[in-house]
Amino acid sequence: MNALHVDLLLALRPAADFGLAAADLLTDMRRGRHSALTLPEIERALRELADRSFVFFFTSPLGSKRWRIGALGVSALQEEKL
Repeated sequence: MNALHVDLLLALRPAADFGLAAADLLTDMRRGRHSALTLPEIERALRELADRSFVFFFTSPLGSKRWRIGALGVSALQEEKL
């Protein structure tokens, strides 16, 4: 995992089952150490995490598209002692 992957998992952990939209994650990442990040880059990183079952994409009951951390993502953070 690279720094962006770890930062995304850390951002998604407190959102738990509610998840966050990619645009919201982009705002958070730009405030931190990924100031030049673009939406396509963050979507690619989220898909990479989803391929490893660390995060999941879902549509909320109100129709918004969101990402949430999975059990493997939480476990990966714990292994990194984060």
